[in-house]
Amino acid sequence: MPVKPTPAHNLAPRSISRLDALDQASPRSCAFQNSIESSPLAWWRTRLPQDLDRQDVKRIRALLLRAEPINDCDWLRAATGDSAAAIGVAIRVLKFHGMTDSLTDVAMSAVLCCFLEDDGASTALIRSALRRRRKIDRRSHDLWLHWRNDPF
Repeated sequence: MPVKPTPAHNLAPRSISRLDALDQASPRSCAFQNSIESSPLAWWRTRLPQDLDRQDVKRIRALLLRAEPINDCDWLRAATGDSAAAIGVAIRVLKFHGMTDSLTDVAMSAVLCCFLEDDGASTALIRSALRRRRKIDRRSHDLWLHWRNDPF
């Protein structure tokens, strides 16, 4: 059945300036950005190391196992707690996908779980990733200083 035209269909498209469009989009994008940063998969780049504990491992691992798997032969071992596999996967993801890809958060979250389970090598990779990330995110610089200076 054809749709009958209504007066709303006959209106000329309203021109929206670029600034108006950005103003309309910013509350939604801010809410989206806040929801991403509150996700346990972003904790490696948004929380201080002393704010994390072993209880957080369960929440992060649950998300890791439900997330889209990383196309790497070591991913299952990395997601379930093998620190060498987690570090290897994260290094490969950082190399091929960079800092802003969502896979980076997933891979670095596996490394964060290893840190929370007292793996010393994972601390070095988190420090390195935050040092590299500070070029695009000022908060990463502050976090890097905490990871660098705090004894674990």
